[in-house]
Amino acid sequence: MFYFWTMMSDCILGQSELSQKKWRRTLRIFIQTGYPLDLPSGSLGSYCIYEYHMPCSIGFATGGRTFFLWGGCMMMHADDFRQDLYGLVTALKNGGYSDDMTLAAIAGQHKRLITSPPVAVFPHPLASDLSFSRYWNYLRKQTFVLESYVSKVNWIMNRALFGVHFYLSWGFVCPYVMALVHIATTLRAPYSAIVKEAAGSSCGLKLVSFLLICTLTELVSMWNLTRVEIQLCNMLSPEGPQDSLRSYNWGLVFVAVLVDNFLYPISAIRSHFSQSINWSGIRYYLRDGKISKIERENSSKYTDLGGKHLYGKKTYPAGKSLLGYLSISLAQWHQPKKYDV
Repeated sequence: MFYFWTMMSDCILGQSELSQKKWRRTLRIFIQTGYPLDLPSGSLGSYCIYEYHMPCSIGFATGGRTFFLWGGCMMMHADDFRQDLYGLVTALKNGGYSDDMTLAAIAGQHKRLITSPPVAVFPHPLASDLSFSRYWNYLRKQTFVLESYVSKVNWIMNRALFGVHFYLSWGFVCPYVMALVHIATTLRAPYSAIVKEAAGSSCGLKLVSFLLICTLTELVSMWNLTRVEIQLCNMLSPEGPQDSLRSYNWGLVFVAVLVDNFLYPISAIRSHFSQSINWSGIRYYLRDGKISKIERENSSKYTDLGGKHLYGKKTYPAGKSLLGYLSISLAQWHQPKKYDV
């Protein structure tokens, strides 16, 4: 008999069918992971986080095998922990800031398999008050983990991710900057002979048209992937509230793609030189890739991203006493439920 340890975030929705479906339990698999389906609340920050998490779905599109490991859902063999296989327990206990990056580095170093079952998609309603500053703090956290490492292989992997993501992010944004230049030149051409001559010999508008086609293709691809994931979530939890694409603003999705890719390199540089991050009122300091100091502030800052009030984790509203809130909850509990038969 095999035993497994599962690590899951508390701000995602569990699928009722997931526990009934057997994840592939073979010794060949080192880690099984899931991926989040962010449900934006309407703010730009929530759409930026939705866009940032899209690469986590690569395992969904590649038949399950992936190199992305999402820390919000990981399952491993319990014996691997008991035996401290590859020193993974030691690395998690005495290592860096990021558990998923640490485990992904160990899996890569020892050529162990990471898989993502098709059913392991978890709706993640984002908080309705998710401001842009909270998104920036989240992005800083994501780039801060690249400064944390427990081994040489982990350091090389993080540096590679840093460089590739840096290049691809600004490489994605630059064509849109150039497109604005070409459009501005075309609009200015009728009022300047020199600009008109330069614009006439340029293929700028053709490049802008090609960029527009690429942008529409990208948005359609994101729309289709999100549509499939939403359908899967609805099938896995038929008794729950049904999600829909109608709540997505695809204009904001496009803006979020540009904003996220523009800010990522800036955040990565900031994390590299600061070597510290404030998360939920706790400031972490790194030295040689490991946590060297932790400072707790007196007034903790709320940095959780999940809209927990959307799916049952209740807080009593301001201005009402705890007893008043409990009496209301008790009355609601006695009322017939929507799905009672």
